[in-house]
Amino acid sequence: MWKFIVKRLMISVVLLFFVSLIIYGIMRCMPTSYVEQQAMQLSQRPGSKSYSEWVDQLNAQYGLDSGIIGGYFKWASKAITLDFGDSWYFNQPVLAKFKSVIWYSFSLSLIVFILEILIAIPSGIAAARKQYSLTDYSVTVIALIGISLPSFFFATLLKYIFSIKMNVLPLYGIVGRNYGQLSSFGQIMDMAHHMVLPTITLTVVSVGSLMRYTRANMLEVLNSDYIRTARAKGLSENVVINHHAFRNTLIPIVTLLGGSLPGLFGGAMVTETLFQIPGIGYTSYQAVVQGDIPFVMFYMVFMAVLILLGNLIADILYAVVDPRVRVN
Repeated sequence: MWKFIVKRLMISVVLLFFVSLIIYGIMRCMPTSYVEQQAMQLSQRPGSKSYSEWVDQLNAQYGLDSGIIGGYFKWASKAITLDFGDSWYFNQPVLAKFKSVIWYSFSLSLIVFILEILIAIPSGIAAARKQYSLTDYSVTVIALIGISLPSFFFATLLKYIFSIKMNVLPLYGIVGRNYGQLSSFGQIMDMAHHMVLPTITLTVVSVGSLMRYTRANMLEVLNSDYIRTARAKGLSENVVINHHAFRNTLIPIVTLLGGSLPGLFGGAMVTETLFQIPGIGYTSYQAVVQGDIPFVMFYMVFMAVLILLGNLIADILYAVVDPRVRVN
């Protein structure tokens, strides 16, 4: 197992190198340029330098005067030491800005992740156990609705119903106007009140795929020969489902759960932007719009690391769930 993990880590390092190089090249070719925006504003001041002079000066200041390959290795040599520079748009170190916003996204994503597992897996198993029943049809319809609904449309619909028409939930933001005047418990409840709509949005649009995936895999397992043998031995249905079928159903589900790691820390850009939650997703959207290369580079490489780590965790969980993987 350790030999396998070390091998995968070495492959991940090579993949991360090429991925970060491609991301850096794309960032340098973005049509939006913070340098050009700054140069335009500075050149319009009375007695200031020309636009082209400001562009040359700012490019030299931010290290953009060298080619893409040379600029990448300059960036990578600092990134290895966790020095990602200063954010151009937020005017503070990239890691400092990241630390101030990541916990909003992580808290929201963790709640959604727990709800997704608690809702999708039992529902998928129940639908498979009662195939072609009312329960099965209901789960299928709910799953299809969740898969089909775009997050921006569903979020807008919830805001219109609960915030504008009924006026029972906040329209946007993470805290209310009187947040500073509340007690510690009141502040927690105020933040929880603001997180209701984003949580519902992300849960509904994400639960459908896992629900259908669980149902399909459970149906395949329940039609296996060893399940029929277990039933023929007189074992109760609960023992057959919970002890024999469920563990084998987990094997393919582990892939989805391992791939959900980037979502826990990567934020939900569309939902956070719609609700103006100051998480990593909304912050990264602002950085992309403003052409903030240092922050966007950090965010994209951070997501790449999470994806590679998620795949590694999924492979390790295979061995935990299925003893045959450990033998091989």
